[in-house]
Amino acid sequence: MNEAHEGDSLREAMARHSDMVYRLAYARTRNRSDAEDIYQEVFLRFAAHCGELESPESQRAWLIRVTANLSVSLLRSAWRRRAVTSDMSLLPDRAEPGASPAAERLADALDGLPARYRTVIHLYYFEDMQAEEIAAALGMPPGTVRSRLSRGRALLRKHLGEGRDGE
Repeated sequence: MNEAHEGDSLREAMARHSDMVYRLAYARTRNRSDAEDIYQEVFLRFAAHCGELESPESQRAWLIRVTANLSVSLLRSAWRRRAVTSDMSLLPDRAEPGASPAAERLADALDGLPARYRTVIHLYYFEDMQAEEIAAALGMPPGTVRSRLSRGRALLRKHLGEGRDGE
């Protein structure tokens, strides 16, 4: 593939998938700065591999997998585990200022979920992907995705208080 076509492919992929990559990185890390770093790294890697990815579906799946993997790597990094700070700018982002109390409760509930559940819930509800698509993108069996969706929903209900009788 020539350089001009690769540049076009990169521009097209960014136009088509940039919002999804950023939202997934943010859903995984719950931090804008980290999400922006992951976003940039994902598209740098895509630029090196875009000639290998022919269809938009394979590009989307590749972008989701790389975003998820980079997010896991960042969250597991030694620096991240040891970093303790009082700098409020480094704390995870919350719901947008002026958000409704329900949106703030949902943001709190999502923050409380382990990343494995937060990822599949984000892809299912915010990216409108089916379990089979999520499974293909993340390289796991569809049953695992459905199980994580179910467990994630149960944890959200528990955190939001909807699982208790009379509420």
